[in-house]
Amino acid sequence: MNAASLPLARALFGAVLAFTLAGCPDEGERETRERVAAPANDAIARKTWLQPTDGTAPDVWLASRAAGADLPPSDPAVAPWHALLADADERFGETDRMIANRAVQLETMLGEIDAKEGVREIVTGFAGLAPKGSRSGFSDLCQHYFNLRSQGASREAALAALRAEPIRAVDTATPEGTTP
Repeated sequence: MNAASLPLARALFGAVLAFTLAGCPDEGERETRERVAAPANDAIARKTWLQPTDGTAPDVWLASRAAGADLPPSDPAVAPWHALLADADERFGETDRMIANRAVQLETMLGEIDAKEGVREIVTGFAGLAPKGSRSGFSDLCQHYFNLRSQGASREAALAALRAEPIRAVDTATPEGTTP
């Protein structure tokens, strides 16, 4: 081999070596794969709020949250949530989506003051405060209830205090000059 072909041989050897190593998995490639997060299969269950444009049904969301994993609408665990929200819809002026959102929000707020109550308990307790057809304000009840609980009232005492107050219907009137 002459002196001129030595650099060519080194370059060729380097290229072959690089090509060979590129085809073999090494520690660096495995580390990269481990860092890539797997797609979440509980995206519904992890939601903290349902946006108005969100296509997720509130009963599916609540059932998925309770299960800790996404459930299909046909899952038997969704039916009780559907019934709970349907009953609440007959009592309160807000939509089932807003009722679900507010109940989850209240659950979180109560947890922050060490008052552990689940969404099902909240909605069921509030349903006892509003007769069917009353169109009461669920959001108002949430705020009053939280205020009572944060002042130290027990669940029973807070519900009793709310029961003693006159029922407030949600204002469904449209502002002057607008159409519904």
